[in-house]
Amino acid sequence: MDKLGYEVEKLLHHLEPVGLDGHHLEGTFALSNYTFYLVIALFLTLLFFVFAARKASLVPKGFGNLAETGVEFVRNSIVSDVMGPEGLKYLPFMVTVFFFVLFNNLLGLVPGGLPGTGTVGTTFTWGLFVFLTYNFIGFQKNGIAYLKSFIPSGTPWWLQPLILLLEVVSHLLRPFTLGVRLYANMYAGHIILGVFVIFIKIVFDQITAGGLVVASLSFVMLILMYAFELFVAFIQAYVFTILTAVYISGALHAADH
Repeated sequence: MDKLGYEVEKLLHHLEPVGLDGHHLEGTFALSNYTFYLVIALFLTLLFFVFAARKASLVPKGFGNLAETGVEFVRNSIVSDVMGPEGLKYLPFMVTVFFFVLFNNLLGLVPGGLPGTGTVGTTFTWGLFVFLTYNFIGFQKNGIAYLKSFIPSGTPWWLQPLILLLEVVSHLLRPFTLGVRLYANMYAGHIILGVFVIFIKIVFDQITAGGLVVASLSFVMLILMYAFELFVAFIQAYVFTILTAVYISGALHAADH
């Protein structure tokens, strides 16, 4: 049990935000381990599309084919379905959001790596950016009339203050829900993967017949959970992007409320 507790403590320490030297962060602008992977994800996103654009052809292949498939997925399954034709001008923004979140999630599945989405401060900041973006779009298109969307037409006058309060609270909570949802799913997934790795490591440190059975089952579960986490990485990028599309769509069509 002492060995298990020690390994779990090591796992939790690995997932803590620390400086690149492994020590606790000191100073406001210190580069953390998670920030390092955020920068890597940013460069991967840029390089992915740079290479895809350089290899563009009538019949795309390789990076070009992968990039085109991703862009078509975001355009058809998110932008067109949720935002309609008016949302197509925001396609570059939505594609960037999807692939940046995706690359951050996938980095966490590299052995020894960390997801840029592994701290709630990062994901909340992204949620706050989405919040500011869709409200800016709402005011840009509708002016001060955008605020009328906070009270649906036909609402009785005596109920309007309560509805307004609920709508304001709902909007203010959106950055938190966007950020916490993404962070919690990625963090929990890495804890689960780490626990199965710990079980395998402990068993091989002290090999017994029963231990080999536990190690075999743990290895199978590790592979299954790794595949599941790969699926979750895509799903969470999709969820974050489609919720962003829903919020922007609401701002674009605020006059219809």
